[in-house]
Amino acid sequence: MILLDMAARIKCNFVKIRIVMYVRLSLLFSWLFAVSSLSAQSFYNPLCIPPIVSGTNFQLDCDSGQWQIYPGSMTNTFAVNGNYLGPTLEWNKGDSVNIEINNLLGEETSLHWHGLHIPAAMDGGPETVIAAGNSFTSSFRVMNPAATYWYHPHIHMNTEAQVRKGMAGLIIVRDTQEAALNLPRNYGFDDFPILLQDRSYDASNQFLVNTLGDSMLVNGTARPYLNVPGQMVRLRILNGSAARVYKLGFSDNRTFYVIGSDGGLLPAPIATNRMLLSNGERIEILVDFSGPALPPLTLKSYATEMPNNVPGNLMGMMGGNGPLERVDFDIMEFRIISPIPGGITSVPSTLVPVQTYDSTTANRVRNRTITGQGMVNMGNFYLDGSQYIMGYFNDTIRLGDIELWYVTNSSNISHPMHVHDVSFRILSRNGAVPPPAESGYKDVFHILPQETVSIIMRFEDYADDGVPYMYHCHNLAHEDMGMMTSFIVVDTISSTIATITDRHTMAIYPNPTTKDWNISVPHAHGENITVTITDAIGRFIKTTSTIAAHDGAIIPAGELREGIYLLHLQKESGSEQVIVGVKTEQ
Repeated sequence: MILLDMAARIKCNFVKIRIVMYVRLSLLFSWLFAVSSLSAQSFYNPLCIPPIVSGTNFQLDCDSGQWQIYPGSMTNTFAVNGNYLGPTLEWNKGDSVNIEINNLLGEETSLHWHGLHIPAAMDGGPETVIAAGNSFTSSFRVMNPAATYWYHPHIHMNTEAQVRKGMAGLIIVRDTQEAALNLPRNYGFDDFPILLQDRSYDASNQFLVNTLGDSMLVNGTARPYLNVPGQMVRLRILNGSAARVYKLGFSDNRTFYVIGSDGGLLPAPIATNRMLLSNGERIEILVDFSGPALPPLTLKSYATEMPNNVPGNLMGMMGGNGPLERVDFDIMEFRIISPIPGGITSVPSTLVPVQTYDSTTANRVRNRTITGQGMVNMGNFYLDGSQYIMGYFNDTIRLGDIELWYVTNSSNISHPMHVHDVSFRILSRNGAVPPPAESGYKDVFHILPQETVSIIMRFEDYADDGVPYMYHCHNLAHEDMGMMTSFIVVDTISSTIATITDRHTMAIYPNPTTKDWNISVPHAHGENITVTITDAIGRFIKTTSTIAAHDGAIIPAGELREGIYLLHLQKESGSEQVIVGVKTEQ
């Protein structure tokens, strides 16, 4: 029976079939005209489970399709290797994978490997576009520990629309440390992917680009139920929504155990009955479904327990309108069936050690800001006073450096902030130790207005002075509107000086120098410039001032020893940092 049920649920995804729904007319009426009563409706569709594909060589076809979500018209979609979403990719740590991506969409796209530590040229950010009809092969070694990651488009100004139409999929990385633990890992039997998305539709069942939807999909299934064995079950939950934040818990307030976050397993399971999950974040939880038969048990979002500046419980003036706003609602139902022989029945007391860095070991400290005012689906939000400009690099990070960022949200709404390339540890929230469920590796952190979050990370293994990584808000509407900056990671600094300098709005020459630097600023003639010089590990050397000029202003360097330095240039029109060098005169 379990095998038949599993086969049916896998078959329901990624093939062109119509889901036969046996519902009463009154229930159909409620679908169309009373979406606000979703919590009172039954769950009648078996949850679709994306097929899992293992190996090291993959072909992913990004194409349009159709998917039956509600009775009536089929919904037009974008998908990977099917008609909605994409397959779950299974990799082992240490594998070298090759992924051929074919863009059959009729418009340009990209695929970003969210959370993976890979070369910038393979990361799939907005500066590595795959044109319509073209292909791209992403090749890299899997460096991340066992965890749940995901992939999705990252095309500038069009990410929300493509993700909303269905282009997303999960990645499961496995390693020897995770394999040694007594955990459920039978995909589709006691280890389930749960991809949460909210959606809105027009009268023809076509997706509307509403940043906050009025109904839920789980793995592309409306009103889903899942048969779970009466034992310990693992749920890999991804918030794949454009903006909605969920405060997850079960309808009976049962305890569950958080065992993993974005970038890996935690040091030990965390017992709780609530977990906030912002956009792009993942958690892995263990739920004990053993015991006597239960009445219908649902996974809920307890949105009313969130502050009213968090999408999902927003005040109406900030875009919080609709049947799912400022209410607690059911997401999916669990139906308990017979246990699987040999299944897991207990929670491990410990999981894996998690490395951290003391703040005093940081090579560089950055104070980062989020500013601006707006709504959930619009506004002018800025990171460090900037918005994204294609081809411009906001920051340069040295390979091997440990960086400590203090991020302060001075805007009027909360934001899920994502850092590409590396996983980080959250050190503090407003100076206090973060909650235990944030004690592992992360690549997204949720930050409230007037909150300061400190994160620490090391940039290792990969450097590329021509292709950047991104730091951005994972509210997809905000991201598309430019709430994003870019950074490059550089190695062998002296060999990349000239290349990096060329990408700034000023020219610095000669570089390296034996005596003085000349600075030419064509677009800031007459501006006062304050120049702070630090050495390669960030130690202060001196501060000087000059006036910008077309034909060059002079920064003395003759008294400096041979080596690599950073010029921090503060202009009236903004600031820049440039890597420069001093060499001994021959």
